[in-house]
Amino acid sequence: MRRWIVWAMAISLVVPLVTLLAQEQKAGQAPTAPKPQPALKTHSGEVVSVDTTKNQIVIKQRTGKEMTLEVAPDARITKARRPITLSDVKPGDRVTTRCDESGGKCVLKSIRVQVARAAA
Repeated sequence: MRRWIVWAMAISLVVPLVTLLAQEQKAGQAPTAPKPQPALKTHSGEVVSVDTTKNQIVIKQRTGKEMTLEVAPDARITKARRPITLSDVKPGDRVTTRCDESGGKCVLKSIRVQVARAAA
């Protein structure tokens, strides 16, 4: 009977001590903040020109403003939900783009070429 009492007391002292040490270890570690996602901005308009050597595209927005945008090497370019290349984008195409402005300039991450609707 005495042995049981001694063991019960020993366990009741050890368990809180282990728990306390585990909490101190976690508190000592600096919490890692999640990496912020880049701010993506959307632009849409009509393609004025495409320069595949410089990886640039010029679009004219509805306001009449022309924008020269750099295309990222890993940019996703699609037409009718199918992947295409930058050389497949032609002047006159209507596009919707998403760009990362976190580096101070707009670098395109995606270009979606809109398919012309058939006349009714």
